Amino acid sequence: MRAHGPRTARVEAQAKINLFLRILSREQSGYHQLETLFQRIALADSITVSIGGAGRTLDCRGADAGPVEQNLAWRAAVVFADRAGGPLNFQIEIEKRIPIGGGLGGGSADAAAVLRALNTLVPTPLDPASLAELAFSLGADVPYLLSRHVLALGSGRGEKLFPLEALPVRDILLAVPPFGVSSADAFGWFAAQKAARHSGTRATLPVGRKLEWKAIAALAANDLESVVEAQHPEIGTLRDTLRANGAILAQMSGSGSTVFGVFEAGKGRGAVDAIAASGARVVATSTVESIATVELE
Repeated sequence: MRAHGPRTARVEAQAKINLFLRILSREQSGYHQLETLFQRIALADSITVSIGGAGRTLDCRGADAGPVEQNLAWRAAVVFADRAGGPLNFQIEIEKRIPIGGGLGGGSADAAAVLRALNTLVPTPLDPASLAELAFSLGADVPYLLSRHVLALGSGRGEKLFPLEALPVRDILLAVPPFGVSSADAFGWFAAQKAARHSGTRATLPVGRKLEWKAIAALAANDLESVVEAQHPEIGTLRDTLRANGAILAQMSGSGSTVFGVFEAGKGRGAVDAIAASGARVVATSTVESIATVELE
């Protein structure tokens, strides 16, 4: 495959939080059906993708992302090249800022960003349906992070998306414990309880009017939180600390281990020292109203 025009693309791979997460039935395959409200945040990894150079490379800085062959961004590039009809050489650079194993979709965001970048660079882009299919083959969060939706209701395994109008921007504090939680472990702990307990949220969004944070806060719950907290009590401590310091919504994101708090502008300062005193890392960010664009060089 010959590349024409721009050879390099850059994009910020924005993380996500789950404003609610409800676990539904378990499929025969072992996967759980779920309903979740995805929200994009400003915290992002920086992704640079080039094509047309020599060989295939991945350079990941800022965190140990494990073996190259297991890196989701690498896998995204490989499956894209296969679908695009190769041979396609690519060079990927990642500057990691999103915590690994934190429930913020960092690996999925990187994979989605690579798909977006490659689809912009190649002379014959894949159609949206084919690109979304590739995204889902990589992971349940990748289709949302590939999309242009800031706020979206996800169903199925999270890949069926219903976009919603963006909420007003709010400050976010991320409390990142000194440990990660794998999705497989979190869902395994949940399954071991035979889904005997869940949050009880019906996850029913108001109809006929623009969503507000107050309505979202009333629905907020994460069915995985209690089972992860049973293994890691620090999760509950961080959640309670955020709430006690003014968060309008505080809970674990995804399968953990990150706990987030949503604050009105400038109201989260008091929580920073309290979180740091608990031994967790504090990351200050915000929600966003738009998706990062792919920039060509």
